[in-house]
Amino acid sequence: MTIDVFTVCHNEQKLLPYFLRHYSSFANITIFDNESTDKSVEIAEKGGAKVISFNTNGEFREDTMTDIRNSCWKESKSDWVIVCDIDELVYHEDLPKALSTINGTVIMPRMFNMYSEVFPTTQGQIYEEINMGVDMHGKMCLFKPTEIKAMNYDVGCHNAKPEGNFILNLRSDIISMHFKQISPEYVISRNYYLNSRQSEVNRINGWNWHFAESAEATLNNFRDTKPRLIKII
Repeated sequence: MTIDVFTVCHNEQKLLPYFLRHYSSFANITIFDNESTDKSVEIAEKGGAKVISFNTNGEFREDTMTDIRNSCWKESKSDWVIVCDIDELVYHEDLPKALSTINGTVIMPRMFNMYSEVFPTTQGQIYEEINMGVDMHGKMCLFKPTEIKAMNYDVGCHNAKPEGNFILNLRSDIISMHFKQISPEYVISRNYYLNSRQSEVNRINGWNWHFAESAEATLNNFRDTKPRLIKII
């Protein structure tokens, strides 16, 4: 069983070690780096990932990243590929074994938005420290590259129109954990920075509008979500 993981990255040195620690245990990793100015590239290469750089002239271009997500996997000869973000971890206690007996060519794992009041410090897996979250709309992020001709992801990848031998499997035992809301301070700081890189095309189309979310709105989101959190793993 072979699995390839593809992702895009910009200045993710805080989360990247957790991403690598999780996926390197069962997959080959390719990272498309968008002009990172922190230690992301160094961390990725030391972690055994293949790094491919791409340039957007210092801007956050969601259209460019969507094009990459729609094409990056097409040369893969692996049994399965995962197309995800740095803060998204597809999880099963034994994913290769689960995939070896699965019926389907495209999987939409049940997805959870993970929450924590403090940023993780564990030297182990991030979900060993942060395991509370809420349901969110999933992504068709896991599929057989030899059976699918195109995924046709929309911006954000929550919507796709797969072409080829498309047989969807909604596996509740394979989950995807979205580690974005991991301390209000981290979210506020990250949003402020990413909003400063928003391209004009992003702003015109309303892409990644949440980067402009106020600190007050972020704090309210944490407060309002807390009563609804459930243990994920």
